[in-house]
This record gives sequence, structure tokens and C-alpha cells, in this order.
Amino acid sequence: MVYILILIIGALCFVIFGLIVNFKISNLDFQRRVMLLEEIILDMKSNLEDQNQKVKLSEDLRSKLKASNETLNNSIFNLNCDIFEELYSKK
Repeated sequence: MVYILILIIGALCFVIFGLIVNFKISNLDFQRRVMLLEEIILDMKSNLEDQNQKVKLSEDLRSKLKASNETLNNSIFNLNCDIFEELYSKK
């Protein structure tokens, strides 16, 4: 009877030891995966910041092009007016 109890206690200790080792291995694997995910998140964050900077530059360029377009339209309109005045004043 005592031998059976010793065997059961030994088996339970072996199972507990196995569970502890399995837990440590799982924990290390989880930490490795978390570190990989953190690296991916940091890469995505830097890509997002780069894209936001590009969008900002695009908006700045759009406003400059709009201002340049207005100036060019005014210059073309004034040039057309001058040409019409010269053409009609000669006739």
C-alpha cells in the first residue's frame, strides 16, 4: 500500500514538473511572439507616419498648385484682354 502511494506521489510530482516545464516553454514562445508583434506594430507605425507626412506634403502641394493656377488664370485672362484691346483698337 505504501509503495502504491509513493508511486502515485512520484507520478504526480512528475506530472507537475512536466506541466511547469510546458508552462515555461509556452511562456517563452508567447514572449517571442509578443516581441515579433511589437516589431510589426512599430514598423506599421513608422509606415503610417511616413504616409501621413506624404499626405501632408501632398496637401501643401495641392494648395500651392491651386494658388499657382489662380495666378496663371489671372495672367492668361489679362493677356487675352490685352490682345483683344489691341485687335479692336486697330480696326
